[in-house]
Amino acid sequence: MSSDYSQGETSKDAALSTPTRSKSFPKILYRKLPGFAHADRTDAATPRGGGRSDRRDPPAGITENESEVSQFNEKGNEYFDLGEYDAALRMYSEALKLLKQPTIIMDGDGNECMSEDMKRFRTARCLVNIGAVHIRRNDFDDAISVLELSLRQSRRINPTSSLYIRACEVKADAAENIGLVLFKQKNYERCSVMYTDMLEARRKCLDLMEAKHKKWGRKSKNEVRQYNDERNAILLELSMSLFYITLLREKLGDIKGAVEGCEEAIRLRRMVIPNSKKDPNSLNLFSAIGRLYCHGDVKRHGDALSYFHEVHRIKSEISGSDHLDVVPSLNFLASIYIEIGDYKKSAAISDRAIGIATNGRGLNKETCVAYVNKGDALKHLKDYEKAIGSYETALKTQSKLLDYYDMMNAEVLEKLAEAYLFSKEYDKAISSMEKAFYVKMKNLGPDSQVLARSHSKLGDIYEAGGQHSNGIKCHTRALRIFKHHDNKEMAATEHNKIATILKTSGEKTKAMEHYMAALWHSREARLASTDPVVADTIKNVAAFQRV
Repeated sequence: MSSDYSQGETSKDAALSTPTRSKSFPKILYRKLPGFAHADRTDAATPRGGGRSDRRDPPAGITENESEVSQFNEKGNEYFDLGEYDAALRMYSEALKLLKQPTIIMDGDGNECMSEDMKRFRTARCLVNIGAVHIRRNDFDDAISVLELSLRQSRRINPTSSLYIRACEVKADAAENIGLVLFKQKNYERCSVMYTDMLEARRKCLDLMEAKHKKWGRKSKNEVRQYNDERNAILLELSMSLFYITLLREKLGDIKGAVEGCEEAIRLRRMVIPNSKKDPNSLNLFSAIGRLYCHGDVKRHGDALSYFHEVHRIKSEISGSDHLDVVPSLNFLASIYIEIGDYKKSAAISDRAIGIATNGRGLNKETCVAYVNKGDALKHLKDYEKAIGSYETALKTQSKLLDYYDMMNAEVLEKLAEAYLFSKEYDKAISSMEKAFYVKMKNLGPDSQVLARSHSKLGDIYEAGGQHSNGIKCHTRALRIFKHHDNKEMAATEHNKIATILKTSGEKTKAMEHYMAALWHSREARLASTDPVVADTIKNVAAFQRV
């Protein structure tokens, strides 16, 4: 599906696609969702498992109380949840000012001073809160600056301190938020560095928690329950971090790595919540793994199908079965059924998606996707007239939503050209393919291999319509581009196509030259003898030698 008309850009289910990916940003803000135990924005004065170490009597002079810090932080959280970000920033800033005081008295009866490590931890957490406010206000430079300060504070906490596990947690949160901002800014190299730090810190949290648990002697039921709750929270946070890494790897074209990361994220999540019916927040993970399984380098469409059925079920329960939010999952299901050859089912699902998307909901891209899927299914069912109608409806809708030179138009125009070709309407096929070609050239430039494939498709249409000279010109242009990129496999294909046209035109000597060139390129590309291009080339070379 990577080179086809993809739902990834238009689907609300497809997180990934393309921070933009704005749907990922709720995690930036640490808004707790049911079933998701993200690191929250509370200061957590008592670290997991205790840890008020290095206590000392307060010195004489000006002091502050821990309770005041907590009150400002909690008030900031309240304002944050209400969307009053200026007020939240004021509260967090007041908490930060108090944490700069030399002496802070801890809550409790001991009148004890806050340790330096505790100050560093709470300062780091407060800075993460401030960074979250800056992100929500789109002040990304300020956000990164504050979050980097948080990282420095968390790194100063002594690894032998009982607070070290919390330091790793806040370090992971800060690195994750920086990474999400960098992803949005398309600075993928720096984003990768931050995500690596994030993942290392998350795994360190888990290792520290398990090591601490092993050191315990006899454990009460309450202690066991507390350990399980804390461990599950870390597992869910780790799962979410792996999800963000999945999106980055997918964006960078590391599909294998993306699949591995997403599968691990799902495994971790199921360790905590085995029944996905009780976990609506698994939606983005299921959408991502389903999309990745559909990728041309993976092609695990059967596995993708089960995940998108689950996505559709969850969406239907959340929004209702006739809500526009369920259409993206229907569109993915329709495209998968095309891949596995169940074209009638795909057409039926596409009709369902069209019915929902066009039911008084105005213009939307999901309608376009549904019409394209229906066109694909009908084309495979050889109902070319209706397929053409579906593609034309998709283009008409897209013309009201997209710029003429949007690449989505090129993809649909190529599909329309293919449908015209199958129905032997060659002039219309050529016209559609030429329009697609110019859209692609506008976006990709004249030397793109994607454009070379369009040259080749246009050459096929010219040949089918009996315009052999134009067909050879198109394939020659494609050949030049593929050779420029040292793509020997596609060069072999183009030589073979040119040879076939020349042979049909009666120019056998020139045809033989191209067959021999195709054979040479196929050997250089190490194509198997069973490859269709290689087999056809060998057959024609052998036939020529017998004459």
